[in-house]
Amino acid sequence: MRRRAVLAALPLLLVSKAWAAAPTPPAGGGARLPSFMRLPVINANVVRSNRTRGVMSIESGLDVPDPKLRARVELLVPRLRSDLSQRLAAYTANLPAGAAPNLDLLTPLLQKQVDVTAGQPGARLLIMNVLIN
Repeated sequence: MRRRAVLAALPLLLVSKAWAAAPTPPAGGGARLPSFMRLPVINANVVRSNRTRGVMSIESGLDVPDPKLRARVELLVPRLRSDLSQRLAAYTANLPAGAAPNLDLLTPLLQKQVDVTAGQPGARLLIMNVLIN
């Protein structure tokens, strides 16, 4: 009887040792790149029949490898958020009812706005999450 209990507990013991020996990943999704900066969430109303039907929210960030441009973009974050919100509002105003956002169309549109606001290309927009409530 005792032998069965020991044999039944053996796989659990091996798994717990392997679990304890496994390296723990760093918190926050891994190492951060020095060129990456996260932007505040961008929101725009989705309007149908002259009233609000929902809100589109975009989580994004910028990859800016050039340190001089990065310093400039960090100062322009409030203006960049405003410009991106206006561009997103123009996009959602023409979004068909019940349609999912077309990221193949939206990403270059927002990237162009980032380049205009920054004054030069070099800051790459990275969209992480798009949500319509």
